[in-house]
Amino acid sequence: MIKKTLFVAAAILTLSAAAAHAAPCTDDQEATAGMLAAGIGKTAVSKVVAVTGKQMVNIEACEFRAGSYQVDYKYNFLAADGLYWVELSAKFGADGSGATTKVNRSSPNMAAAEAKAGVKLAAN
Repeated sequence: MIKKTLFVAAAILTLSAAAAHAAPCTDDQEATAGMLAAGIGKTAVSKVVAVTGKQMVNIEACEFRAGSYQVDYKYNFLAADGLYWVELSAKFGADGSGATTKVNRSSPNMAAAEAKAGVKLAAN
């Protein structure tokens, strides 16, 4: 019983310590994460639609942990035939390397473009 209690206590402390290392981004980190996220978003959507105009990133959540960003954001961009958007969750290094993304939602025209191209932007 004591071993089981100690194991549970150690597990709780480990999880608490891991959560404590994650911190909300500072304003400077959020600005950097936004610039990196724009490039990552462009790379993701370019598999379906060519980004030809302005881009905008709205960051919903940003955490910096152990040299990596975890960002939830909306990526808006102009293409030849109009405005598109996708909502993404992404994790990437402080320099933008090692990016993994997950598309959570997309505009109706983006969904139609995915269907037309036969490509589903879900995760990489």
